[in-house]
Amino acid sequence: MIEGSPSRTAFMTALQRGYHNACAAEPKILNDNLALDLAGVSSAEAKVFIDNLIKTFEGLSDFETANIFMHRIDCAVCMRSRVVEEKLLLAQKRNIKQLVILGAGLDSTAYRRLDLTKGLQVFEVDHPSTQIWKRQKLEQANIKIPENLKFVAFDFEKQTLSEAFNAGNIRTDRITFFSWLGVQMYLTDQAVRATLKVLGRYPLGSELIMDFISPSYVLEGGISEKSVDYLQKVVTDMGEPVKSKYYEHDLENILQESGFSNVDFLSAKWLVHNYLDGDKTFFDMPDRATSILSATI
Repeated sequence: MIEGSPSRTAFMTALQRGYHNACAAEPKILNDNLALDLAGVSSAEAKVFIDNLIKTFEGLSDFETANIFMHRIDCAVCMRSRVVEEKLLLAQKRNIKQLVILGAGLDSTAYRRLDLTKGLQVFEVDHPSTQIWKRQKLEQANIKIPENLKFVAFDFEKQTLSEAFNAGNIRTDRITFFSWLGVQMYLTDQAVRATLKVLGRYPLGSELIMDFISPSYVLEGGISEKSVDYLQKVVTDMGEPVKSKYYEHDLENILQESGFSNVDFLSAKWLVHNYLDGDKTFFDMPDRATSILSATI
């Protein structure tokens, strides 16, 4: 990671969310009108970036297949953030007190959805370099930092998650909602397990939303394993190689061993039915191509 810059994958996913907001037809999966501001690019620049990715994958198959593959990635990135918003709304009924966004990157929830974060103490936990970039972009875009938001610096190489939580005054005695998106795959199995053990100690009613990578690819509609493998090469070249993958049953066992009592894996069919009124037009995914879960204590 370059000092004073966000992780490359955080930058890429912000582009995807922002481009979806600017260019996707209604009804959108996610309305993230701040993503491009945080990335520091225009919608036209985001389009060039995404078109270049499609061309890269086209070399492995053909344009139509590459376009489908990138569309599915974009949809998955937007849907995981949508899940956080929908689940956070429901969690308010459980009297949650804290929202902790782990590996926050260029996440914009705390600045867009004040209706969801009202009355909560919000913490964005991330590497100091990403936080420096984000603060600069917030200032440049005249986006106000909410009074209930606190940045908590966390460097895996220098401290444990518990130490970071303590330093950031993230309380362990309060019902907490954790958002952990786009992070698991870049951590070792040991780091994933250590993180879940910390989160699993929180009070009854706490919840975690996370996405993950499975070793078994769901390859339908002409998507080749070569394309998926190449995507992993792309993020490796960005300096963030994939370090861990989980089958659902293995991850469920790890979560339960860590203190989570209920684990729900959200299939594409479930997401379309619950969040898009059953309309697959903008989220036409194989049922197990999405790897998003909700775990409660």
